[in-house]
Amino acid sequence: MTGEALIRAVRERVFQPEAQLYIAPVRHHSPACASAVQKMIREIRPAKVLIEAPRDLEHLIPHLLAADTEPPVAAASLLDRKDGPRLAAYYPFCAHSPEWVALRKGAEVGAELRFIDLGSDAKIATADQQETGPRPLVREQAFDQGDYVRALCSRLGCQDGYELWDHLFETRIGDQDWRSFLADVGAYCTALRASTPADEIESTGDMERETHMAACLRDALGSGPVVAVVGGFHTAPLLDPIKTAGKTSAGGKSDAQSYLIRYGYKELDALMGYGAGLPQPAYYEALWNHVQSKEGTPDWQVIARELIQSFSSKMRTAGYGISLPAQVELLRSAETLARLRNRPGALRHDLIDALTSALVKGETSSADAWKERFVVFLRGHALGEVGDTAGQPPIVADARARAKALRFNVSDGLRRERSLDIRRKPAHLAASRFAHAMTLLETDFASRSGGPDFLNAVQTGLLFEHWDYAWSPKVEGQLIEAAVFGDTIPAACLGQLARARAALIENGRSDDLDALLALFKQGLLAGLGQDLDRLLTEIKDALRRSGDFPQTAGAITTLHAIEASRGPLSLPEGLEIRSVMQGAFERLIYLCDDLPKIREEALPPCLDALRMLTELLHGPAAGSFETALFDEALDRIAEADPRPELLGAVTAIAVEGGRKPASTLPDMLTGQFSGTALNLPARLGGLRGMLAVAPNLLWTADHVLAVVDEFLAQLDDDAFLAMLPHLRLALSTLSPREADRIAAALVHRHGGSAGDFTAHHYDVTDEDARRGAEIDAALRASIRADGLEDWIFAQNEGAV
Repeated sequence: MTGEALIRAVRERVFQPEAQLYIAPVRHHSPACASAVQKMIREIRPAKVLIEAPRDLEHLIPHLLAADTEPPVAAASLLDRKDGPRLAAYYPFCAHSPEWVALRKGAEVGAELRFIDLGSDAKIATADQQETGPRPLVREQAFDQGDYVRALCSRLGCQDGYELWDHLFETRIGDQDWRSFLADVGAYCTALRASTPADEIESTGDMERETHMAACLRDALGSGPVVAVVGGFHTAPLLDPIKTAGKTSAGGKSDAQSYLIRYGYKELDALMGYGAGLPQPAYYEALWNHVQSKEGTPDWQVIARELIQSFSSKMRTAGYGISLPAQVELLRSAETLARLRNRPGALRHDLIDALTSALVKGETSSADAWKERFVVFLRGHALGEVGDTAGQPPIVADARARAKALRFNVSDGLRRERSLDIRRKPAHLAASRFAHAMTLLETDFASRSGGPDFLNAVQTGLLFEHWDYAWSPKVEGQLIEAAVFGDTIPAACLGQLARARAALIENGRSDDLDALLALFKQGLLAGLGQDLDRLLTEIKDALRRSGDFPQTAGAITTLHAIEASRGPLSLPEGLEIRSVMQGAFERLIYLCDDLPKIREEALPPCLDALRMLTELLHGPAAGSFETALFDEALDRIAEADPRPELLGAVTAIAVEGGRKPASTLPDMLTGQFSGTALNLPARLGGLRGMLAVAPNLLWTADHVLAVVDEFLAQLDDDAFLAMLPHLRLALSTLSPREADRIAAALVHRHGGSAGDFTAHHYDVTDEDARRGAEIDAALRASIRADGLEDWIFAQNEGAV
């Protein structure tokens, strides 16, 4: 059948009184279609209402009809895969969805309500696997693309398929002649189908879906009028359901699990990634509510005026006031555009276009800002409500109850800020732990925007945590996925930690102390407390087996910080950490004896660990460990003929701690500087080790700086050039202030003043310094070759 004949067939047979079949072609979330469906069901009073929705969602119909369910809501379907992560998809309903209205009105007239599409598992399986974000279980891309849409847009002066739809159909909302309206929708959608390549239709699985829907229609006929609310794209194949269905049986088992959850207007917005429906749903909600209150055709001027007034009120609250003359100009411009475009009143595009001319007077830089504010307003922030009996997963109910009890606003989808006094207010600490728990579950409910970062040990002394948070359908979807671990947030968090622990084992990192302690801290921040005893035992076992000196030292530091914490990381009663710390310390003392044999490339992190331990054991943890054991281990290292860097480090620690006389350090350095090592840079090993653990000794210990200076001064130019990059690397541990202090002391030793040196600072790279020294050496060689050395340097000395 040709496209034209198919369109004519739809017009003539979309309603078949003789067969008691009435097909309602619709566009999802269209208020005009919802209004027509409402009138259709009131007049026909069908025995059955069949709706294009996944059949395995049918068990949710009683919950959709419940008095305490308020749209927007969505059926969330979860599908487990053997070869990948769980997939989630959503079938949304809002107050102006034809499917929602069909359910409500069908229930009012006593009709049997059925969902007739293939199961959600089949529809998820055909979705684009590269797609991110919520996956829709309904798709309507054909409404907004293709040659047919572009041709009509060009003829009618519309910008895109969305404006074209509004121009042709939303302008007819409230039309009492629902037959003509729905027949026109069916004809329009059939024209879209006729211009769509057959292989594209087949690749989406639509033909299999239509066969199943036809089987459901076939089986429903014969016991009274049947109304079928289906996407307009599928109208033509359903005109003769017996022929289309053939011998296909309706029904079957679905592998997906489904729940009813709250949904949001941001997620429902077709321009925000949702593949069906219309953009800026709050606009269409306003249109729907207006028509419902009038029970007739809309007063377009009133709709536009109320929208503009509401927008102006919100902007005034946000600090962006709109004057009354500007509001009048906006309304006037929108209505003028509507008349020019042959419309009964200002539609969404007319309002958006009018906004620029009315509110932006020569301020082209602010045009996009005003448009974005208006678009966000038209999108809306509504979140629906799902009653306690709606069958939502217990974990979602648990999370919402905890959020409300902790004074998080989850009434809509707006992103809010909250500051928490985590050390002085127990209620704020509880809220912090909930936010950390939701973060651990990767729900995107909250993100920390400021304050202490306990996981990375950054600014942990700050008093306040700062969060931004928002409840959204994604939050509920992630919670549903986490429900495999348990029905409460703590249970799910423990399951998430267990999964992360299992992943470490699978990847050969079962004894990765850094990763294990990070999991432990995440659990403490999430408020899991005593439930972490098993993980703490695994940390203790990993420490007992550890052969990594830096990781073991880091574990001691982390465990001590946790034990001393009085904030979010504070330990509950019964979770014993001291024995784990002592075990880690004993293991560290054992590993000290391996340090003299360590490879050179593995030495720098060990030196950092020695510095960190020294600061800890002679500082905040002085009374927690037997420091004499550590001192004895360092002495054994010094006696084991270690590498120069290691000897320099342990000697510096002993001198700084007062266990060895100050002269030990310059004597050690003098011995290395005057040694027989052919590799001159190797003679800097002791200096590098000292600077790695106690750089202050360079200027506080007697004679240390003098020894270093005398060693460098006696080097010839070639030796100094070879030494220079290694010397710069060794001194890189100094802060700028410390470097200035050393420079001033050296200038003073050579008869100058600090002001002569510190008056200018230059950003000199290693390469710059090396090249400068080479040029200086070449100039000196040239001067010597010309016999001018004595004369030039004598002149310079006289000037000084």
